[in-house]
Amino acid sequence: MFGVRGIIVTMDEYSRVFWDGVVVVDSDSGVIVDVGDLGLIRDYGVEVVYGDSRSIVMPGLINTHTHSPMSIFRGFVSGVSGFDWLRRVWDIEAQLKPRHVYVGALLSIISMIRSGTTAFADHYFYAEEIAKAVVETGVRAVLAKTVIDLHEGPPKHSLKESLSFAKKYFNFSDSLSTMIGVHSLYSCSIETLREAVSISMDTGIPIHMHLSESRDEVKFVKESYGVTPIKLADDLGILGAKHLLAHVSYVVDEYELNLLGRVKARIAYAPFTKMRGGQAIAPIMDLMVRGASISLATDGPLSCGDLDMFREMKFMLAAQNLKYGSASALKPIDVIKASTVDAAMNLGFKNLGFIGKGAKADLIVLNAWKSKVIPIKDVYYTILYCLNGGDVDTVIINGKPIMVNGVIRVVDEEKTIEEAVKVAGELEDLTINPQ
Repeated sequence: MFGVRGIIVTMDEYSRVFWDGVVVVDSDSGVIVDVGDLGLIRDYGVEVVYGDSRSIVMPGLINTHTHSPMSIFRGFVSGVSGFDWLRRVWDIEAQLKPRHVYVGALLSIISMIRSGTTAFADHYFYAEEIAKAVVETGVRAVLAKTVIDLHEGPPKHSLKESLSFAKKYFNFSDSLSTMIGVHSLYSCSIETLREAVSISMDTGIPIHMHLSESRDEVKFVKESYGVTPIKLADDLGILGAKHLLAHVSYVVDEYELNLLGRVKARIAYAPFTKMRGGQAIAPIMDLMVRGASISLATDGPLSCGDLDMFREMKFMLAAQNLKYGSASALKPIDVIKASTVDAAMNLGFKNLGFIGKGAKADLIVLNAWKSKVIPIKDVYYTILYCLNGGDVDTVIINGKPIMVNGVIRVVDEEKTIEEAVKVAGELEDLTINPQ
């Protein structure tokens, strides 16, 4: 049993904050035993305490949509968006081997741990390799094996293979589960999409896919099927199945807003990658007030760069306030919820994303005693405006200290970086001179 001390930002249903408190953790069960004032250290006989009165302690951040192995592609493609971006990326992915995916996932997991992300949802090829990296490092993840059947280039996994993977690891442990990974309406056939819905309905395994993410997608779907992406997704039954929808940048009218609200659509919102690509800012506020469940995401590290959810939180607040012309369209606490407790719900994790008795002990300790941070008057403001991934000092996942005082304990970071550089070089050579 150990303690974690600081300004405790619980993100529980009462939004409690303990200004110099402690979280008591049972490392054997991985569960929070208690949270409150410093007297708990004495009451529980706690001897080891992480953090101090100058720290901020909050739930670990949860990234609800990424493509973690793409860290090894950083710098390969830039300055384009939509289908132009995809065509270039798919040419690179045509050269992928399972080992590349494992190394890229491991590199990204290190980056996520360093910046305070303790759980993530991934959508990629050779997902068994990502699962291997997840188990080795002790992070939490919900993985989907990507199916693309309308385009040449990327690794070809059938829906049957995606389902086989999903069934093998669905609720595999408290830390690892799965979804069915159909890529999108424009990269999968109608037959594949209908079958995925049927399978999801039968098994209860959710579908994770991109939806209405670019102008190119909207144009393609309208020209091919005569409707918008959101209406096609509804016609195919996707919105009626359990799902996680990435982006949803283009919602064309009130009907679609009401539809997504009525089905309580679970949407993973990645503001930076879509703004970077010159795409639309998703109507998040309109969706939220109608009942859609919004969680935050970075998208893949080729698009977003460093997987820093603190940076993504800033973009979420700024993008929505800009879109709605208000300095308070979104509040800092709303954005933090989208990165913690609401994100946990969208991924199907129970007792996660908040600090309280019986919750899973996924915690991060932030060094808040810095000139850029002090004074701390509104802790939600401080987290959103003043802190970033580089301020994360200690990371605890499932009651285990994964990183302490900036030192990661679960993986050889330097060795992984060296291997990633080697793999990126291999892919660059293969892309220039394909075998």
